Amino acid sequence: MNALCFLLFALLPGGDSLTLEQCYEEALRTHPYQEQIRTYEDIAGLKIRNLNARYFPELYLSAQGTYQSQVMELPIAVPGFSVPKPLKASYQASLLVNQLIYDFGQTSKQKSLENAQKDYELQSAQVEIYKVRQAVNNAYFSVLILQEKEKSLKLLEEEVSEKFKSVQTKVLNGTALPSSRDILEAELIRIRQNLTEIRVQMKSALQTLGELINRTPDASTRLAVPVVDTRIKESIVRKRPEYGAFELSRNRLNRTMSLNNTKYLPRISGFAQVSYAKPGLNYFNDAFREYYMIGIIASWNFWNWNTNNREKDILRLQEKLVDTQEKYFTQNLNIAVYGLASEIEKLEELIKMDQEIIALRKKITQQVSSQLDNGVITSTEYLTELNAEHQAVLAMEIHKIQMIQAKVNYRTTIGE
Repeated sequence: MNALCFLLFALLPGGDSLTLEQCYEEALRTHPYQEQIRTYEDIAGLKIRNLNARYFPELYLSAQGTYQSQVMELPIAVPGFSVPKPLKASYQASLLVNQLIYDFGQTSKQKSLENAQKDYELQSAQVEIYKVRQAVNNAYFSVLILQEKEKSLKLLEEEVSEKFKSVQTKVLNGTALPSSRDILEAELIRIRQNLTEIRVQMKSALQTLGELINRTPDASTRLAVPVVDTRIKESIVRKRPEYGAFELSRNRLNRTMSLNNTKYLPRISGFAQVSYAKPGLNYFNDAFREYYMIGIIASWNFWNWNTNNREKDILRLQEKLVDTQEKYFTQNLNIAVYGLASEIEKLEELIKMDQEIIALRKKITQQVSSQLDNGVITSTEYLTELNAEHQAVLAMEIHKIQMIQAKVNYRTTIGE
């Protein structure tokens, strides 16, 4: 994704960092279908070699022995001369060589079809591989949101800890009730509970991401927040690999139709046969003899009971199915894109309102903090407003991540 650039942030000392682009590269490189692509290429190569072998001589070795109840006799009698009779038993061993001379392009068309089939299979594999990008998006942004929650809780923990120390001093000096200190201490324990829960969830999310990219990120791994410049397009650009698969499917059907047109054309072959038989070509000689024959054969299945036309109709109907599938895919793609565009617009508005809420919440928190220091309010009231401020800040940060995710999902959906 050339339009994507990435900003590393919040790197922990000694921790690794990952970008979304790196995750894409690893997930695509290690996808199980990459091995399947190599298998498709190997299969196609073997099929082409077999088709090339059609132009090599075909060798057949045969042997047979027969006995027949009656043989041909000459209906003449010559005085003083015995007319020989053919043998009723015969034996023959033969080597037959067939050589294809011309098949009116059938083999060439078959190789073209095999290449078209290979291209379609490879593109279909790319379609499946592309789907991993969405899975990476989901796992990646799940981790980002959890890291933001962890960051927010740590900041809240620091603020409550500072206030706890201040109240603890006042309790020791007798200017504050112990209950104020206990309320703050209980809040610290609750925050640490939430941190524990977040870290367990993050470990699970990192394991999911690690499975997709074939590496093992840990809790110290920080994910970079992508900076995406996305412009909403009014029409879908046909960049998804599915469109390539649709086009190659049509190409495969066209090649099949072209091959079918050659199936019923003549074939010309030459042959040579060497035999050792009793009798040989002379049926009246009862000794084992060698002989050979050479010749040429032309065959033509000129009448196929309209089979070829029906096969063409089937292929045209299959092409209509491909057109329907493409239209259905485009319709669903448009629905998804419109939904993501609306989501981006909504989040942009929410972030503007988040900023207004945070400004107000910060003022309130500053006031109640001063009031707690002066003993005007209780720790519970202070914590209520402090938590409200942190929730507002967290909500805005999550909305920012969600907006980036929506933009990334938009680009993924349209194939950029």
